[in-house]
Amino acid sequence: MEQNPQPGRRHTRASPRRTHGRRFSLRAILFRYTMAPALILSLLLALLFTLQQMQDRRDLLLSHGRASAEQLVELIHLSEGHPFEERIQWLDKGLMALMLERDMIRSVQLYRADRNEAGEEKFTLLSSVGPRPRTSFSADQLRGKQAHVYEDLNSLQVLHPLRGEDTNCWLTIELHRPYFLVGTYQVALVGLIGLIICTLIALVWAVALAERASRSLERIKETLRAVGQGKFATRAAGSRNLELSQLSEEINLMAENLAEYQRDYQDGLHQSMEDLRQSLDAMEEQNIELELARKKALESSRIKSTFLANTSHEIRTPLNGIIGFTNLLLKTEVDQLQQDYLQTILRSSESLLTTINDILDFSRIESGNLVLDHSPMNLGQVLEETLQILAPFGYEHNLELVPFVDPQLPPSQIGDPLRIKQILTNLVSTAIRCSENGSIPVRIAVQSGKESELMVQISIVDNGARCDEQGRRELRQLLNSSPLQQQVTNNGMGLSTARSLVQSMGGELGMESNEQGGSSYWVQLPLTIDRNRAAITREQFPGCRVLLVDPNPMTRQQIYQQLSHWQAEAQEHCDGQNLVPAIEQMWRHDALPDALIIDTAIAAGNFDDFIATAQQLVDTYQCRVVVQGSPVDLRRCYDALRTRVLAFLGKPVSREGLLRALKRVVPHQAQSRPQTGAFPALPWPSAPRVLAVDDHEANRLLMSELLRAQNIEAVVAASGAEALALWREQHFDMIFMDIQMPGMDGIATTRKIREEESGRRTPVIALTAHVGTEEKSRLLSAGLDDYLSKPVSEVQLTHTVKRWMEVNGSGEDIAIPPLVAPRLVDIGESLNLANQDPGLARDLLRMLLKGLHEDEPELTRLFAEKDHKGLFERVHRLHGGCCYCGVLRLRSATGQLQEMLRPVQDQALVDTGEFEGAYEQVRREIRSLREWATEQDLDALFGLESVGAKGSNGRVIREGENSH
Repeated sequence: MEQNPQPGRRHTRASPRRTHGRRFSLRAILFRYTMAPALILSLLLALLFTLQQMQDRRDLLLSHGRASAEQLVELIHLSEGHPFEERIQWLDKGLMALMLERDMIRSVQLYRADRNEAGEEKFTLLSSVGPRPRTSFSADQLRGKQAHVYEDLNSLQVLHPLRGEDTNCWLTIELHRPYFLVGTYQVALVGLIGLIICTLIALVWAVALAERASRSLERIKETLRAVGQGKFATRAAGSRNLELSQLSEEINLMAENLAEYQRDYQDGLHQSMEDLRQSLDAMEEQNIELELARKKALESSRIKSTFLANTSHEIRTPLNGIIGFTNLLLKTEVDQLQQDYLQTILRSSESLLTTINDILDFSRIESGNLVLDHSPMNLGQVLEETLQILAPFGYEHNLELVPFVDPQLPPSQIGDPLRIKQILTNLVSTAIRCSENGSIPVRIAVQSGKESELMVQISIVDNGARCDEQGRRELRQLLNSSPLQQQVTNNGMGLSTARSLVQSMGGELGMESNEQGGSSYWVQLPLTIDRNRAAITREQFPGCRVLLVDPNPMTRQQIYQQLSHWQAEAQEHCDGQNLVPAIEQMWRHDALPDALIIDTAIAAGNFDDFIATAQQLVDTYQCRVVVQGSPVDLRRCYDALRTRVLAFLGKPVSREGLLRALKRVVPHQAQSRPQTGAFPALPWPSAPRVLAVDDHEANRLLMSELLRAQNIEAVVAASGAEALALWREQHFDMIFMDIQMPGMDGIATTRKIREEESGRRTPVIALTAHVGTEEKSRLLSAGLDDYLSKPVSEVQLTHTVKRWMEVNGSGEDIAIPPLVAPRLVDIGESLNLANQDPGLARDLLRMLLKGLHEDEPELTRLFAEKDHKGLFERVHRLHGGCCYCGVLRLRSATGQLQEMLRPVQDQALVDTGEFEGAYEQVRREIRSLREWATEQDLDALFGLESVGAKGSNGRVIREGENSH
């Protein structure tokens, strides 16, 4: 009984392997190789026989022509006794007629050469029988020649001269060529018939051979097909042909072998199935064990995440109080040494916060739950604070950290300051570990800017004194490899976290070798310009002369650039030994500088001489001195010089510290531009009321102080139940809710508020130390509107309050009192919003006016189609553009319509009469503003002469740009 090698499997014919050339059957091959030789041989024999017959007939024809010509010439010669004319006449009548009776001769002519009047010799036809020859000759061509045969395509002639004649006489006999051509055709016909007979014989023989071979091969093919289908008992029949018989024997041997292999395969298959069954049983047991291990690992990971979150919360809660109250204490009247101590406390707290963030972010990056913050910040200030924290680490290796901030950097950006500080801390720490005895410059450069987008590059350069080539390769590996591929050390975790944070922000991080033998680290970060926050006051010191005494050229360059930006005249001096003589020379020529900045590095460890020099400069030459140096060096000379020196400036030198020192030294030369400060109190028509909920007393006190500084009435609650009771009894414009509280936590309290509230929605902002992806979604789904991460900074709080108060404020809250009618366009407010830059204010207003041409018909279409969502988005965008220009009436109208559309934007069936009045008011204000623009010259209104005035960032704003 035959069995298939694989039961249940369907067998299909294997497709033949593709060949590059054309394939032929065996019958065609036999036909080709049988008939081809017979045809070629028959063709060659017929051709040879035909050519031979043609040659023989031609020779016969020529011999007859020569004989005839010689016979005629001889007859003419024998008749010499008669006159030549009679002989010719007799020849013409008799012998030539007899010659024409032969079928081989076409024509006979007799020529004689006579001279004409010009003396030229030409042939004259004396006698001619038959048609005119196809080819004629001249006398010159035949003179002196012997008898010969002329042949071309048209004629075959025998030419023979007459003997004994003094004249040039020739006898030409033209032969009849068809005589031998007809014979050739006859021979060719006989050859063709023989070729056909040979071909037929070869064809019959080829067919017989092909049929015989095909039958043999068909039997072999059927045998192979049966074997291929698993019928290994099939055998091929023998053949009288030796090769086919050997092929059949090999096929039969193959079938026997396959049958043997099938039996072995089936035996092995049964054994494998038994082994597989046993393996599956074992794997099922292992899967159960793995599932239990996976659940344990997930539980361990959850416990670890919970532990990290709780630890973060417990550490951030006291840090919130430490950092917050330190900032508040810095705003009070403290002396400079106390201020330095408070700054040290603040920087240390922030350093601890950075370390906590490194640990948490490393865990979040691994689990994919990293969430970036977007809050106002000053990147230059972030850099300076980071370098001040790391400065003591650098002083241990005689290194100075020098910050360089691009003056084109806007005063406020939107980003994640804590994460950026983490990146800077890790990279600068790595540079310090690779350097010794020198300076590490850290530069911020603005690479490109477009509207509200900004690309900055931060570069850090080390001198490589403590890092060899192997160490640099390890650093490159840490920066390029995945965190999961590294051994999680302090350095490895920090660099991996920095690289992942940069990538999460959409930036790039790289490392290159420099010419000094060290390395350069660079970071490119995209940021957003914060245009809602007032700019930092721009101080100027025009004409103020400041002498810099510092042996470090890097620090001198930093201070020189900053003083030049403030329009102060800076002079450099690097030799402390010649300082007093140089000052004395200036004093004699009445050319003393207005301020003198002396670095403690000129003391070279001898602080007694340094103190004496400073005292001499103050007492003798009445110099206004600023002493700069590391905090350790400043403490060594603080007690001795605090009564004489006007200011002490700690290193690394920050812009704020340098500005504060200059204001104390030359207060009469400081010129501030009429701008608000960094954190002004927010102006409110009436003081808002905000509820701050936190179970930690220090945090409640801190929140109340920060809110009161913004002219906000703050009410505090220590628990969720107390907050819920206060909310039921009183009205609050905003609620700051702590999430983790005993009893009723922040989420439960918020849900209860959302269930009970009606009418106007109260913004609830979460205060939490957990800022993972799942935490953020959990907060927003619970009904909270936004969140602030602890520790809460004054910048974040101001930004959040201003944003949510503007969003939720009604039109009446921002309207101007009716006693004073609002102006259509307030140029003064436009300048204030544009940071007193008339070019920027003009361009922003122009872009808004140009966009109104498209906004008015689009608003009409959306209102007619009752597309409430599209109408809300359009009005919201228009209102955003109005916030940057002094168009008070249009801003008020769009704000009121926006708030009416907000709750109904997702509803299709809404009575448009509820907001039709507000919509018409917006349209009226748009028309009024467009009519006003046609009658005004914006350049004249803003005091500009050219259309292409530049904005505050030095960029020309074109008309085509859209402000909203």
